[in-house]
Amino acid sequence: MACCSCNSRTKAFVWILWLINVLVSAVYLGISLTTFYNVQHGYKFVINADRPYKDSSLGACMMGFLMVLFWVIFSFFVLIGRLFSALPLGYGLMLGTCSHTGLFMILAGLVLQTHYSLAQAFEKSGVWSSNDLQTYTATYVFNYVLAGTYLGMFVVLLLTKGDMQGGEGRGDAYVAKPSPAPPSALNGAATSGTAPSQVQMPAYDNHGFGTNWPQQYRGGNV
Repeated sequence: MACCSCNSRTKAFVWILWLINVLVSAVYLGISLTTFYNVQHGYKFVINADRPYKDSSLGACMMGFLMVLFWVIFSFFVLIGRLFSALPLGYGLMLGTCSHTGLFMILAGLVLQTHYSLAQAFEKSGVWSSNDLQTYTATYVFNYVLAGTYLGMFVVLLLTKGDMQGGEGRGDAYVAKPSPAPPSALNGAATSGTAPSQVQMPAYDNHGFGTNWPQQYRGGNV
């Protein structure tokens, strides 16, 4: 009983962390799309912009958006047991996606923070307003906040793996079950109530084929 109570508390704690992450992710999804539009609009007024420089800032916004959206959907179905529910692979993928998404969000935040001088130039030239610059700043700040939530979720899932999987090991799904034994003749006799009789092969009838052949071709009497 105490073990079941511990498992339920652990799962409730993981769900609370997940809900906090979803709330932060909802804010990030909105501001990242806004920043993507603002950056794309601002580069129209840049004369000597390098293509990799532009693609890196736009990619940091859009790929961060897609990564966060994918993680929210994927983790939801894993936690409710609708995806990989009977396999240890489910929580293994959760651990992998938490660490991978967390590290990617740190990288995306660093890219946007590196381009902050260009964002300031957009504001000074009148292309952006002060609100646009604040939205840009909030975007990479939320990158770091989400990275912390993902890595925190990774640590929690790693330490509570046994509680999250329950008392029954998920590895039992890989254990090969013995196949049922085929019914024997003795079992058939027991169910039918009569002893099996011996089967005799019927006499071969050639229907007169080869009776008029010469003896040397027939190989004997047919």
